[in-house]
Amino acid sequence: MKITNHRLVGESGEAVSFRKSPNQSGGVSPLYLILHFTAGATLDGAVSWFLNPEAQASAHLVIGRDGAVVQMVPFNRRAWHAGKSAWGNLEGLNQYSIGMELVNAGKLRKRADGQWVTWSNHVIPADEVSTATHRNENAEAGWHEYTEVQMDAARRVAVLLNATYRFTDVLGHEDVSPGRKVDPGPLFPLNSFRSIVLGRA
Repeated sequence: MKITNHRLVGESGEAVSFRKSPNQSGGVSPLYLILHFTAGATLDGAVSWFLNPEAQASAHLVIGRDGAVVQMVPFNRRAWHAGKSAWGNLEGLNQYSIGMELVNAGKLRKRADGQWVTWSNHVIPADEVSTATHRNENAEAGWHEYTEVQMDAARRVAVLLNATYRFTDVLGHEDVSPGRKVDPGPLFPLNSFRSIVLGRA
């Protein structure tokens, strides 16, 4: 995989799946890679939401649970993924970042029947759930696990992005919008992911 004209392409030049989101604006100065979970369980659901003008949201990339990668905004355009956000002396991180969404239901609740469900009452199989306490919260909760093939794809693309755009750091949405957002959550190995992407020991 490589990046040509701010688009992901395969080694033989074929474009990676590209579904152009209408939810984008001017240029971006990508100092950061910001990671998110979709809070949904399917790639198609996330992509269709970002294709909807009423969503007023998008990301540069969405990575499915099977490792499939869909680009929705060119890397030189501003995707609407961070919302109200700040980091250091910067505000409005959409202008300074590339946004990567991983298909993951995120924080879950346990129903009276013992099943784990999403905010929309979609059941997540128990073998895909771990309990953990978010670093910005006090109570333990259920969280949807990331898949290994998904993490492999995310690392591969993120390393490529860093080689092209030279990020200052890799952050979670929870870092730039604390108290408002909890993604990518406690099951995402952000420290090791950051080290791999930025090439740090």
